[in-house]
Amino acid sequence: MQEMTAGDLSVTIDEATGGAIERFTHGAFELFRPVADFRLEAEHGRAVGAYPLIPYANRVARGRFSFGGEDFQLGLNFAGHPHSLHGNAWMRVWSVVSATSTRVHLALDHRPPADPPAQWPFAYRAEMIFALDAGGLTVDMSIRNDDARPSPAGIGLHPYIAREHATLLHFDADTVWRNGIDDLPLAREAVAHHWDFSCARSIGDTRIDECYAGWGGSAHVIWPSRELSLSVSSGPPFDHLQLYTPPGHSYFGLEPVSNMPDAVNRMDEVSDNGLRVLAPGETLSGRIRFDVEPTR
Repeated sequence: MQEMTAGDLSVTIDEATGGAIERFTHGAFELFRPVADFRLEAEHGRAVGAYPLIPYANRVARGRFSFGGEDFQLGLNFAGHPHSLHGNAWMRVWSVVSATSTRVHLALDHRPPADPPAQWPFAYRAEMIFALDAGGLTVDMSIRNDDARPSPAGIGLHPYIAREHATLLHFDADTVWRNGIDDLPLAREAVAHHWDFSCARSIGDTRIDECYAGWGGSAHVIWPSRELSLSVSSGPPFDHLQLYTPPGHSYFGLEPVSNMPDAVNRMDEVSDNGLRVLAPGETLSGRIRFDVEPTR
């Protein structure tokens, strides 16, 4: 476990539990709400505030895909869920490359067949660097294809952001992928109705679990009663934003990701699906920034 502090902010990184952000706090307030999601079996019920999405974000339909002339079957890694979710980096123990009171550098090497091919059939090296200052947290993420063949790859981060009464959310996006009854993208639509957060508004009680495209890399969360805000910003390759608002819970997911759900099965039909094909030795990397500011 690695602790960082800067001003009123503190962050705890748990390298043994998927390289997760266990806590991100402003004073006594949990900006990321630690959640013990029973579906994340590899976490053994341990609560975390955010975890990495590597080597792909979101779903792979029924864990099956074809790539490079081969057919692959991934393990179904979420309890009771018909699809494979969020890659395997959250399931693994990461190595600490270096650590100080304001910066933590982690690395993970996935090497099939010594490491389970059913988690992911391609070898890769992932790295994350967490840097904390008095204004916020920066997360640098990367994945390098260490296989001898081209590999599909994506990255992202899944924070559980604190959700209180009247918590406001604001971001712009061009389109949203509406899910079907199988929780997979069914149709791409202009952003409207309960999916629209172009003006800051309460999340409400509507369940949303959809992926936005063209979100501009900027989103804002406001807690009016605490006179505090959290700004989420990123650039390429995080061109998609997954919003998850489970009713009745004290958190929501606001996930900057490179690829849409089930992208590996839609590479021929959706040109901006977001999944990259990395040549051997090639790296995909990006940065996400969380700025914490008073609103008064």
